[in-house]
Amino acid sequence: MEKQITWSIRFIALFICSLSFLNVHAQKNTNVKGTVYDSNNEPLVGATVSVKGNSSNGTITNIDGQFSLNVQDLKSTLVVSFVGYQTQEVALHGRSEITIRLQEDAQALDEVVVVGYGTQKKKFLIGSVSQVGSKELMMAPQANLSNMMTGKLPGVTSVQRSGLPGNDQTSINIRGLGTFLDSSPLILVDGVERMLNTVNPNDVENISILKDAATASVYGLAAANGVILVTTKKGTEGKVTLSYDGSVTFQKNTAMPEMLNGPDYIYWYNKASELDGNGPYYGADIQTKVANNYDPEGKYGNTNWTKEVFKDYGFTHQHNISASGGNKNIRFFTSIGMLDQSGIIENVNYDRYNVRSNVEGNITKDLTFELNISGFYEEKNWPGISTSAQAEQNPIQQAVYSAPIIPIYYQGEYTAWIGPGSSTTQSPLATLRNSGFQKKQRHEFDGTMKISYAFPWVKGLKASLGLVYDTSYSEDNGFLVGYNVNAYSADSKSYNLMRASSTSEKGNYTKSASSFRRFMVRPSVEYANTFGKHAVSALFLYEQTQLKGSTMTGKMGGYNFNDPVDLSLGTEFISNPTGSHSDKATIGYVGRFNYIFDKRYLAEFAFRVDGSYKFAKDKRWGFFPSVSLGWVISEENFIKNNFSSINLLKLRASVGELGSDNTDAFLHRSIFKVEKNAYIFGGVPYAGLGASNSITSSLTWSTTRSYNIGADLTMWNGLLGVEFDLFYKLTKDIQESRSGGFPPSLGGNYAQKGNTGKIDNRGFELVLKHQNHVNDFYYSITGSVAWARNKVLSRIESESTPWYRTNIGEPLGQIYGYKAIGLYQTQEQLDNRPFVGNGVQRLGDIMYEDINGDGKITQDGDKVKIGHSTLPELNYSLSMDFNWKGFNLSALWQGAAIVSYTLNGTYNHGSMDNTVYTRPFYSGGNAPYYLVEDSWTPENTSARYPRLSAIHNGNNAYTSSWWLVNGNFLRLKNLQFGYTIPKKILAKANIGLSNVRVYVAGTNLFTFTEFKYCDPEMAIINNGYYPQQKNYSVGLNITF
Repeated sequence: MEKQITWSIRFIALFICSLSFLNVHAQKNTNVKGTVYDSNNEPLVGATVSVKGNSSNGTITNIDGQFSLNVQDLKSTLVVSFVGYQTQEVALHGRSEITIRLQEDAQALDEVVVVGYGTQKKKFLIGSVSQVGSKELMMAPQANLSNMMTGKLPGVTSVQRSGLPGNDQTSINIRGLGTFLDSSPLILVDGVERMLNTVNPNDVENISILKDAATASVYGLAAANGVILVTTKKGTEGKVTLSYDGSVTFQKNTAMPEMLNGPDYIYWYNKASELDGNGPYYGADIQTKVANNYDPEGKYGNTNWTKEVFKDYGFTHQHNISASGGNKNIRFFTSIGMLDQSGIIENVNYDRYNVRSNVEGNITKDLTFELNISGFYEEKNWPGISTSAQAEQNPIQQAVYSAPIIPIYYQGEYTAWIGPGSSTTQSPLATLRNSGFQKKQRHEFDGTMKISYAFPWVKGLKASLGLVYDTSYSEDNGFLVGYNVNAYSADSKSYNLMRASSTSEKGNYTKSASSFRRFMVRPSVEYANTFGKHAVSALFLYEQTQLKGSTMTGKMGGYNFNDPVDLSLGTEFISNPTGSHSDKATIGYVGRFNYIFDKRYLAEFAFRVDGSYKFAKDKRWGFFPSVSLGWVISEENFIKNNFSSINLLKLRASVGELGSDNTDAFLHRSIFKVEKNAYIFGGVPYAGLGASNSITSSLTWSTTRSYNIGADLTMWNGLLGVEFDLFYKLTKDIQESRSGGFPPSLGGNYAQKGNTGKIDNRGFELVLKHQNHVNDFYYSITGSVAWARNKVLSRIESESTPWYRTNIGEPLGQIYGYKAIGLYQTQEQLDNRPFVGNGVQRLGDIMYEDINGDGKITQDGDKVKIGHSTLPELNYSLSMDFNWKGFNLSALWQGAAIVSYTLNGTYNHGSMDNTVYTRPFYSGGNAPYYLVEDSWTPENTSARYPRLSAIHNGNNAYTSSWWLVNGNFLRLKNLQFGYTIPKKILAKANIGLSNVRVYVAGTNLFTFTEFKYCDPEMAIINNGYYPQQKNYSVGLNITF
């Protein structure tokens, strides 16, 4: 009955609307028929269709989206509009039957760009801004926003260093690196500095990137590296809608080297021993037991340790429910979301929960309010020894180092491997399962309120007051417990029951807690008005922020049970508790003035004045201005009259300055700390105050001067779109440490800070767009390329710093190493070699060029520039979207070029290291197939890799051009195929659903790169390397 009433009301509404256009039928004119669809080829019911210039001559579409309208002639133009869709003008050009498709609001809103403290029409935007909407972000489900941005925003580089759930170590750079300090951009969520990965991706309306000083200067402090603006969804007028978005995802490693199995390990290890001038290390009896994976004594086996540690797949499921709606007086958006992600490794799990409520409305005609409240909780669970720890006990590292010739268990205990000549135990499964646990929790509450009053007696004048209160609490709990293993010694060929961890059997428990509060007040005055051909707007804003934080850490031991654990349950005192408290405040003044003449000539001046508590009073305030100019050439008559195909042609230029106080606080004052053994009297130590710094009263802001010129072009109603930017940034007075301070007799030779660093950065960005449709087939293609190169102009290091680490004249991340000129092939080459390392070299070892000719290979004399920087200079992407009758296919290709990395990079980077990628059989451990099968032997002298060695020979593991890898890659980052059930079918089903969409999606599906044994986005190869993940997802979107 209720359904019948609903349809009756809809029919009556259509009938009443039709009455207003009865005059059409009284005219004897040409009849035009047509159908109005949305972008998914669904008919739009109730769309208004009228004749341009005669709004009284119109009609509305019926339940099938069809209309019939009399026009004076077939040269008329129709105006088609519908709530929530972009109004469209359609010229008939002699047609009496026509099909019209309207774009949704999300596409129309692309013409409005979120900028600092407001929005601007893209047509009149002068600064350099990239924006991505929720549809593009949600192409494929991911755990956090930082990874979802990759490849979707020109000029933004997002590099994920790890695949560990909840700790992917993603770094984001905007237009390359502009400093050798922290290069992270300023991240603002709904106008407040917050953590990006605490935001539920489903709550995001759009993300804007402010890339030049003209757009970022209003944020002054901390905006020198660019700004990321995240805007969350808001309610809209209309009926209340309830939506569900959910997905399940299966994950696999993108790239991991295949390690030798037991028989192959014995074969190649014996080969390595022979190349060292020794006989086979493992005899025929062990070879037989390993090959058969059977030993009556249980001492030997054939174990794939990496397969035992890594599961076949990880699993993630996420669910989001949201409601939105409202009327002209109040609108709301409310959501709740959860994510559960299990790792590709046992005992690794990440959970996240989000709630949000955004409400806005009218208190009176002139008084409005906004209230945004959100809550966040996350929990990370890891083994006692984390899979991300760069230590020998990392279970992933142990899996690749453990020899595959011993079983998982021996006499009821987990086995461990001790290689020849080594004392280190490798027991990956025991470490993973028995070492204890880590639990990291974080709670956060964020609240923002804004009240605005529009002065009725001054058109366009508005005053606002914004208030922010954020609070968070984090707690890290770590319980490490000793565990027993049966350790196999390769030297004695026997097992020994021993403790694999130095932690006591009763365990050690560490608890760390931190709390944080932010309070901000932000009053502002805005003015916007139009006087004939003149449009002006202005903003003045004051911002005051207070930050409070505290930390506490305690540690106890002697636990008689593993669950529950708490500091109060420990029986052994380990160390005194530690803690800290911080109280900070900032003040800023913002001004912005815009002027537009006749929609053609654009000008903007903006500034921010910031005060920082970190500097002395006479250095505390910084003034950061910007100026930008624009010319909308397409509004000129000579373009309008001669080039009708040009919809938009705009030139823009800007210059501005930004500041950074990225240094320690209060260095202009003497800072003292409590020392337990500050003084000794009569041989007895006493606590007291000790100096911890040298006074630096001249320290002040580092500044970034930014220049940008650009052009925007749109032709043939979107068939071609071009955006181009050239930029240059100069950052000077970067705060650096230099030697100096007090002599040891006064407490220590403390480093002193100074404004001595300088670096510049230049580049370009190009975006090409094309969108079109052929009948029911709609498509859009967007390609982008961004190039950025930095150069260190000045940098101070200590006297002991080698010259090749300063990078002066070179980009940050530039790799330096020895120049490899081949492998030793003859005894004559060996006899004439320069001295290197321990002096022991054989045929098949790497030859290094003696650059300075002193007869020896040294870091100071023979390191040269090799390859490129580890940060890509060139980033590019290609996104494609295809729609046909409810079916949708979206793809994103992402790539990088002009980038290098070396296969060694963990221990003493720049010298040598012990990673499995460069030192097979290190400490008698395992080795990857690619490294041994193409290694030098007397029978394979043209090998890609040097000879194998069973001893600790580090001469082949130095950072050199031999281990240099071309980091260029092209990757299918996202792929999604979906289907939206037609609204007609849903209406006939009569189950209350207005939209249903199902999809399958993938992430990191295919990668084309030179070196395929590690992920190219992770440019530094670490022990315990937790690879990125391939994701395969199935999702469902429902709207009631």
